[in-house]
This record gives sequence, structure tokens and C-alpha cells, in this order.
Amino acid sequence: MAKDYKLPLGKRVRLMSGAEIIVEKELGEGGQGVVYQVDCNGKKMAMKWYKPNGMGKDHLAFRENLENLVQKGTPSSAFLWPEALTEWENGVFGYIMDLRPADYYEVGEYMLTRVRFASFKTIIDAALSITEAYRSLHIKGYSYQDLNDGNFFIHPKTGKVLICDNENVAPNGTNMGILGKPRYMAPEVVIGKNLPNTASDAFSMSVILFILFTLTHPLEGRRSLEPVMTEELQKKLYGSEPLFIMDPQNKANAPDPKVHCNIGMLWSYLPQYMKDLFLKAFSQDALLNPSHRILERDWIKNLVRFRSEIIACQCGNEVFTDQGKSTTCECCRRPIRIPARLVFPSYAIPAIAGARIYRTQLGVCNVDEATMPVGVIQRDDADPRRLYLKNKSTKIWDAETPSGKSKRVGPEERIPMMPGISFTVFDTTIKIEGEA
Repeated sequence: MAKDYKLPLGKRVRLMSGAEIIVEKELGEGGQGVVYQVDCNGKKMAMKWYKPNGMGKDHLAFRENLENLVQKGTPSSAFLWPEALTEWENGVFGYIMDLRPADYYEVGEYMLTRVRFASFKTIIDAALSITEAYRSLHIKGYSYQDLNDGNFFIHPKTGKVLICDNENVAPNGTNMGILGKPRYMAPEVVIGKNLPNTASDAFSMSVILFILFTLTHPLEGRRSLEPVMTEELQKKLYGSEPLFIMDPQNKANAPDPKVHCNIGMLWSYLPQYMKDLFLKAFSQDALLNPSHRILERDWIKNLVRFRSEIIACQCGNEVFTDQGKSTTCECCRRPIRIPARLVFPSYAIPAIAGARIYRTQLGVCNVDEATMPVGVIQRDDADPRRLYLKNKSTKIWDAETPSGKSKRVGPEERIPMMPGISFTVFDTTIKIEGEA
């Protein structure tokens, strides 16, 4: 027997503009509604059609919030943002959005290893896409409020991210009746102390990032292996007594070697500064004090550094370098010589062809500038053995040679990758050093 809230295929639905869309096929169903592929004046789009109980207690307020989202527009291209609302029909309505391409997959598909990322750099790219999107959202004054593994669709080869289910987005401090999905809600929301806001978004996003890098939930160690997961136990694990699976001070929730084999292997691959970031994100201080959570800009800075430190071996293996120093491929055991490195005030990265300097590595910046390439290392067309650093910014750099001679480097101009040269970009001085 067909469910009465579902729309028949071929049905025509009228948008508020007066245009009609045609329901073509059902794509999926969630707690709030059903998603269909529709024809919108010849363009294939997606429409979310709400269930009678999927709009919260105040249907009019829920719709008004959606109207505001449509009017103000998306904060980032990563969001499959509501573009237009339908008219009311039998007490419910829907909205249309761009159709998700078929080659994007939910985070859960990666957790179950049904889909694999093309490379570790791709994982970092996905993490960067997520953090940049939510930073844009929060700067616009919104909170997402229902951030979980089902919201993200990621392309396994590019790391590009599309974020769905944006109808619960609301101005920070306003709640549309949705608290979130179990296992992804912040502890203060689980125990009913606070409603979702930007601070709870920060917690939920940290959970997603941890899952991307370790394929493990950060709060699900030995304490989650009880035969029956009662409501009381869930409230304890995720709300009143949360404990990080890798907490160095308390091993009560440490990973089980057999059950949690993913984190046993993947945690060791992370550089110490990334481990430190996760340790801070899931420390008792951050878990229990929402105002002490890590900001998106700090995730972005560390993710950009992480990406810059990964180089490719001739065998195809990705090699994680340490401060841009020469190393050995652990796969084929081939020595990897890195003749030069770019030294920032607090760390260094390999100076190889294709390496980039990003705006976020050079101090505080606007969200739309964070991952903008400021400089890129390129090979000389006449002699591929020679490398140059090209100025990709709109600013003039002040460079100094080993002999102390000054030179101004304008946009699209370049300097040779010669040890001893230093240059200042956005008040940050970077040095080129030879092999350590």
C-alpha cells in the first residue's frame, strides 16, 4: 500500500513563482521527507517533499525560515541550497535544489570501505572543503544544527564535497525543532542543556573530520561494546560522560585491538600536530565547555600544512615528510631526496614542483582567501631541473638574496628556488633552505 505522503510519478507541482515541475522518480527518504528527481523547465533537479510531521511543531515558522534561506542564497557552492519553494498542498510543501551527481558518496560508504578515496591528499581536500563550507556558513550568522554523516556527499577522486539537508539551517540562536542525529550531537545537546548552535556545529564537524581520517567514531571505544546499547548508556557515552577513544589520561574508553583495528593503524599515520588537534578537540575541556572548541580557521591552517607535507614517490606511494626533510618511502624503501624546503616561522614544507603557499599560512585572513594560492613552485620550461617560485598574489613581495641584495617580486613574477633566499609575503617571512 502506497504511503499517503508520497507523490505519484508524473505529478505536477507548482512553485511559488508559478512555474511547474514534474516528479520523475524517488531518490530517497529520510525522517523529514522524501527526495525526488524532478524536471524543472527541462533541467533535472532535486525536490525535498516534507512529511506532515517533518516540519516541526510550527509549520509556518519552518517555512518562513526556508523562505529566508532562499532569499539570502547559499553561503558556499558546497551546499545543495534551497532555491525555490513549492506552494502548499494538503498541508505540506517542498523545495527544489541542485541534483547531486551520481559519483558523490555518503561518508558512511567510506566508513564501510565500500568506496575508497583516491589518495590521502583527497581525504585532506574533503576535510578542507567541509571546514571552509562551515566557516562560510557561520560567518553568515547561521548554525547548521543537524550536522551528521548523512549530510555529506564526497567525490572519491577530487575530495569535493556537497552538503545536503540544509532546511534546518537557521540564524545562530534560533532552532527549528531539530536537535540532530544521535552520535553526532554535542554533549550539551544530548543532555538537554543547550539547543544546537555554532558551538555544537564545531563538535559535530570535529567528529566528521575524525571519522574521515580514522574511519572511527571518536567516542566509541571499549565503553561502546556493551551487548545492549540502552538509552541510558547512549546518554552517558555521548552526553554526560563523553570520553575520547584516544584520551591519553583516561584509558577506560581506549580502542579494542580487534574491534577498532582502523584507528590502530590510521592514527599512527597522522603527524603529531594533527593528533594534538584532535586531542584538543575531544579533550574533557572541549567536550564539556562549548566555548573552548576548535575554530574552523585552526582546522584549515593545520590541514593545509598536512597537505603540503605529502609528496609522491616514484612507486606511486604517498610519503609523509617531516619538516620538509629528505626521507625514505616505506613502501618501496627508495630514498626520497628533497633538495630544498620552504621554512615558515613555525614549520617547513618540501619545496618541490607543484608545492603551494596558501594565504592561511600567512596570518589571519578572510574565509574566501584561506586556501587561495599565494605562490606556486614551477619547473623552468627551458631546464626542468630548475625550479622557480611564482608570485600568484596581487601583492609585491620583498625578497633578499644570500648576499643581502634586495629585490621586489611583482604579481606573476618569480624567484629562483635557491637556498639562502628569503622573501616577505603579507608580513610573513619565508626562507628557502637547502637539504637538511
